[in-house]
Amino acid sequence: MSGTNLLSGLASYLRLIKLHLLANPAIWLMCAGLAVMFTPTLYNLYFVNEFWLDDQHSHGPIILAISLWLLWKRWHDGPDLSSFTPSSILAWASLIIAGALYVIGRGLDIIYFETGAFVWALAGVILMTGGIKLLSLFKFPLFFMLFMVPLPNTLIGPLTGAMKLAVSAVTVTILGWADLPVARNGVIISLGQYQLLVADACSGMRTLFMLEALGILYLNLVHFSSRLRNIVLPILIIPISFTANVIRVIVLSLITYYLGSEAGQGFLHGFAGMVLFIAGLLMMLAADHLLRLLSAKLNAR
Repeated sequence: MSGTNLLSGLASYLRLIKLHLLANPAIWLMCAGLAVMFTPTLYNLYFVNEFWLDDQHSHGPIILAISLWLLWKRWHDGPDLSSFTPSSILAWASLIIAGALYVIGRGLDIIYFETGAFVWALAGVILMTGGIKLLSLFKFPLFFMLFMVPLPNTLIGPLTGAMKLAVSAVTVTILGWADLPVARNGVIISLGQYQLLVADACSGMRTLFMLEALGILYLNLVHFSSRLRNIVLPILIIPISFTANVIRVIVLSLITYYLGSEAGQGFLHGFAGMVLFIAGLLMMLAADHLLRLLSAKLNAR
C-alpha cells in the first residue's frame, strides 16, 4: 500500500470516529467513564493480584481484546440508533448491579466481582442506548467477555485437584501399557529414577477455558445453522481438553525419562505446552468435521 493510500485510509477512519462521537456524545462519554473506572481493575489484574500473569488466567487479556474488537466491529457494521428504543429501567438495574459488584469487589478485594462488574456496566450502557433490541446484537461479545473473569479458588480449587488426579491416573495407565517402569502416588508420577509432580498448570483447567472460549468464538464466527454442531461441539471440548492435557503430561514424562529432568523442566517443558494446545485445537477441528458429516447425513434423510 502506498503512503498516500495509507494516509487516506487513516483519514477516513478518523472521520468515521468523529462522526460517531458527534452523533452519540453521551454514549462515548459513558464509555470513557467506564474506561477510567475500570483502569485500576486492569492494573490490579496485572500488577497487584497478578491473576493475568499466572498460568490459569493468562488468557484474560486475549479474551478482553477479542471481546472489545467484536463490540467495535458490530457497532461499526451495525445499527441506526434511531430505530432503537432505550430501556431506562433495565439499564439502571444493570448499572446498579454493576455498581454493587464493583464496590464490594474493590472494598473486599474480590477481584472476580470487580471484573464481572465491567460486563454488567457495559450491558447497562447498551441498554441505555438502544434497549433489549440493541443488547441482543451485542449479546455474544458480552457473553464471551465472561471468560476473562477470574474464577474463585473455592470453585477452581476442587476442580483442579480432581483434574490433576484424573490426568495422573490416565497417564500412568498409558505409560504402563508401554511397559515403562511407572507408578503413581496421588499426583506424583514415578518414572524410572525420576519423580514428576502434576502441578496446577498441568491440570488442564486453563486448556479447558481456552479451548472452550476458542470453540464458542469459532461457532459464532462461522454461523453454523446446525443445532447439533452448536450444542455438541462445546460439550466435546471438555473431554478434548482433558485428552490434550494427558498428551502433554505423557510428552513431559517421556522427555524427562529419556533426556533427563533438566530437559523436562527447560525449553522442552514450554514445547510440551505448545504440543498440548495444538493437539487440542486439532482434535476440536476433527470433532467439528465429524459433526458436520453427521449433521449432513441426518439432514439428507
